[in-house]
Amino acid sequence: MAKKKEQITMEKLPLRAKGKATNHRFSGLDIIIFIILLIYVIAVAFPFYNAFVISISSETAYLTSPILLWPQDITFEAYAQVFASSSLWKGFGVTMILLIGGTAYQLFFTVITGYALSRDRWFGKNFVMNMILVTMFFGGGLVPYYFLIRNLGLYDNILVMIIPGAIDTFNMLLMRNYFASLPKELEESAKIDGANDIQIFVKVYLPLSLPMLATVGLFFAVGNWNSWYNGMLFITNNNLKPLQLVLREMIQTISSSVDNPNHRVYSQSLVMASIFFTIVPMMCFYPFLQRFFVKGIVVGAIKG
Repeated sequence: MAKKKEQITMEKLPLRAKGKATNHRFSGLDIIIFIILLIYVIAVAFPFYNAFVISISSETAYLTSPILLWPQDITFEAYAQVFASSSLWKGFGVTMILLIGGTAYQLFFTVITGYALSRDRWFGKNFVMNMILVTMFFGGGLVPYYFLIRNLGLYDNILVMIIPGAIDTFNMLLMRNYFASLPKELEESAKIDGANDIQIFVKVYLPLSLPMLATVGLFFAVGNWNSWYNGMLFITNNNLKPLQLVLREMIQTISSSVDNPNHRVYSQSLVMASIFFTIVPMMCFYPFLQRFFVKGIVVGAIKG
């Protein structure tokens, strides 16, 4: 009886469960999509690979063929010269201050502003929201901005690369939409338990917002890591210049001294090694938060 019951059960199972059709056959569309994605991956990855190969290849190999498929006459002299550059390390230190301090500062103001604008009941909410949205499309111009920075005493001050970017409108809208999408019953239940507004925000909403916080925080971190424009406009002290600005000036100097016989390595090798010096830390940091991207962006955009 048990054997008959087992036979009936097996007959009801799908064909794959019986072990008779476990192989997946790729359709023509699957193959086409795979080829397209493979071409896209190669197109994105090859410039990085080629830049690395150039940075460790000799000048003779580079002059023979600028598009190198593999390293030739390997030398790490360019990286030795880059790591010996005190200006790059000073710029790295300044950028780390921007990355940590600036990201925390921007994230704090963006999150509390988004939370406040997601609440329903307070006077003037729509007016404040519209004033913030205007900044996405209109600006005062470079000259008024320059005089504003001078009058605030931020000229030649590291804070000039942090304070003006307190709130990013796009990121704030993501946070606002996310907070607005959470059930209002959470707030009502917390108030019944005696929690005030700050406790509700810190103990109820923030723990639920970790994917969005990670997404917005990574946006700010990448922006601070690549920050150079305000430094170019308002920083003259070489000790306060961010890494990307130092890299920009270094590449200009290297490119203008191509024929200088005093250089131990050729210009393109130095340029590529300098670029890798600046992008590798962020490339190592990005994968840890990548999984929050899709979830954070989608959830933050579903309600507005």
